[in-house]
Amino acid sequence: MKFLKTHTGAMVVLAVVIVLSTLLGSHRSLVQARAQVEAQFAPIAGDLQDCVDITANLLTVAGRYLDQGELTDLTASREALAGSTGISDAYAAYQRLLGDAETVFLKLEDESLTERDADYVQGFRTDLASEQDTISRDGYNAAAEDFNTRVLGGFPAGILGTLTFVQPAEIFQ
Repeated sequence: MKFLKTHTGAMVVLAVVIVLSTLLGSHRSLVQARAQVEAQFAPIAGDLQDCVDITANLLTVAGRYLDQGELTDLTASREALAGSTGISDAYAAYQRLLGDAETVFLKLEDESLTERDADYVQGFRTDLASEQDTISRDGYNAAAEDFNTRVLGGFPAGILGTLTFVQPAEIFQ
């Protein structure tokens, strides 16, 4: 205890407080900046939910013509996308959903659909393509890459981010 009452002890305590304050403040600021970037993912999340909804309608129409076994992959990929926990996880589930939906579309081309159902299926395909285009044009990935390169890649935030375990923003790809 005597050490803390000395000039040297006070300087050591001051240095520790400054270092800890710098690290904690940097961590808080960087995490907040990353959260602001990741909040820009909300429009994509809405578009992904639209894809889940569109494929639910596709499954309803396809269920009139195809066996349940032919629809299990699309059903599973819908559930995976709806239950995805992170941005990278959502991207993988989204890609799987698009592939499984295309497989169902191709199978339905071989079926004798009623004119009404054929129009529905064409509309679902168009809607999915529209969502895909909207997602591809979203600015989230640019904002996330900008944060990762300019903020976390810059000095001193890069060093402080590494020291305080700040993760880069997830890219939707």
